[in-house]
Amino acid sequence: MVTIRIQGQESRLGTEEWEIRLREGRIPPETLVLAEGTGWVRADSLEIYRLLAPTPARHPTAVALSLREILFPKRGFSATELLLAVNLIVAGLLFAAWGKEYLSTLRGMTAEWWNDVRAGHAYGWWIPTLFLHAGPGHLGRNMMALLAASGAVEFLAGRRWAIAAYLITGIGGAWASYAGHHAPPLSVGASGAIFGLLGCAVSFIVRRRGTFNYAQRWKVWRVYVPLFILLFLPAIANADVHAHAGGFATGLFLGVWLPPHPRIPKLAEVDPLRDDEAV
Repeated sequence: MVTIRIQGQESRLGTEEWEIRLREGRIPPETLVLAEGTGWVRADSLEIYRLLAPTPARHPTAVALSLREILFPKRGFSATELLLAVNLIVAGLLFAAWGKEYLSTLRGMTAEWWNDVRAGHAYGWWIPTLFLHAGPGHLGRNMMALLAASGAVEFLAGRRWAIAAYLITGIGGAWASYAGHHAPPLSVGASGAIFGLLGCAVSFIVRRRGTFNYAQRWKVWRVYVPLFILLFLPAIANADVHAHAGGFATGLFLGVWLPPHPRIPKLAEVDPLRDDEAV
């Protein structure tokens, strides 16, 4: 076992984990290490640190991007922007095309899709339901929640995984809704995917909690998780509980396997005084 002290917080690491962290550059040079016979010494004074730790040329200083810079980049589009745009564009086009008949037309169309799934196993109809909404209010509430949920996954796992998680967990929620209801129409809305993204974020953080430094872990367990429980978890039981619970459960499973974005291991090296900018 190796005992280390970072920012006043002591941790005990197995020999294998100690070497892995050294190779990944996750042990800052000023880290104190308890050495036999000499007491606490700086990590960079140890021979194993000089042998295993990446050199500055191979491991440049991490740049802590703010969440705003990730979700709303100056160049290109983030996954969150793309998902919001698709939902809003689809809704705008259908509102304009169907006008006052929007809700009745939507119900008729999704009822036909339900029959197609029932009779012909046309499961592909579940995909467009992830971008359809019952009205402006439904759309607005979901888009505000999508900004938070997709933003969390995009920050933790990156752009491609945020889009993939939206589709995978959305389909999981659509399946649960279909299985839980024995009559048409198919459920519509992004809420199943939104709860799936939230589930991904929760299980990702729990699975990889050792990646974050002490200050970041404190904020997760004392701020973010309680906030999620108070604001989002009760909403699972609202509206289509099957879609919400199915998406969330799919997200919990998927989040365990999501690979972290390269920015995540580097966060442990960021000055704790800047944590509010990084997370």
